[in-house]
Amino acid sequence: MFNLLISYSPESWDSSSYECDRSRAVVEYTADEISERYKFFDENAINELKSFPALFVTENEATQSRIGYITDIRLRSDSVVISFEFDPILPALPIGAIEAMRVDIDLGRWELSRTHWAVKDEPIFDILIRHGYLNQQQVEASQKLRIPEPPVLPPQVVDGSFNNSQVFIVHGHDEIAKLDVANFVTSLRLEPIILHMQASSGMTIIEKIEHYSNVGFGIVLYTPCDVGQKVGDLTGQHRARQNVVFEHGYLIGKLGRRRVSAVVKGAVETPNDISGVVYVGMDPEGSWQEQLKIEMRGAGYHV
Repeated sequence: MFNLLISYSPESWDSSSYECDRSRAVVEYTADEISERYKFFDENAINELKSFPALFVTENEATQSRIGYITDIRLRSDSVVISFEFDPILPALPIGAIEAMRVDIDLGRWELSRTHWAVKDEPIFDILIRHGYLNQQQVEASQKLRIPEPPVLPPQVVDGSFNNSQVFIVHGHDEIAKLDVANFVTSLRLEPIILHMQASSGMTIIEKIEHYSNVGFGIVLYTPCDVGQKVGDLTGQHRARQNVVFEHGYLIGKLGRRRVSAVVKGAVETPNDISGVVYVGMDPEGSWQEQLKIEMRGAGYHV
């Protein structure tokens, strides 16, 4: 997910604040599901919008675009005022970069000619790296500035006791589903542990999983992010990302089956060899939350 702010004036991004008409804020060129989540700017919406990276662009790329973050959002009667800062590590994007990424970032046909604020459900850093505008080292250094170093703690699973103040969340590319699960966990006064939001501190991915999964419960989010099929088949089925299946099995081995639940969104193929675990359907009515509470209570959580 990322914020895309486009302004008619080349001077708009010379200061640290910007005012956007309310009717153009998180409404235009934004998927309905995303717009409905953020356009009312409640507290959760503001916090989530501030956590997303942002591209600051002028109409028709009259100037170089910048990468940064929204630091504050204030509402007025007919407008939204944001404070922002550019990332000190990430370079400016050359003129023409936004147009070159049009398909990848879901840019509308006339969007570059329209002053507005959109929110896009695309992995912007992956796209920028793929197009050669950033490299992995720059992105990691940038993220390290935003994420505090993890405290040095003793293992949290000792002699069969578990840390019941945290919940480890495994997810794919569906940002909305990930945020829904994280907000649910937070609403229970628990801390959601999302791997990419934790400091790496030189650790490999598997070392990060080992370090941050010392919790009492794990939620694995199966969303239709990939398509797979047997050799020779003409059609495939939606599947979760491979990392999701791997981390699901890892958590079962570390925490035990009763401390891990999988939340399934849509028609997604699930692994046959771990079919004995709990699968909860992510329904629009939200009953999945009540089902998860039951499982968490069974694991010793007071929710």
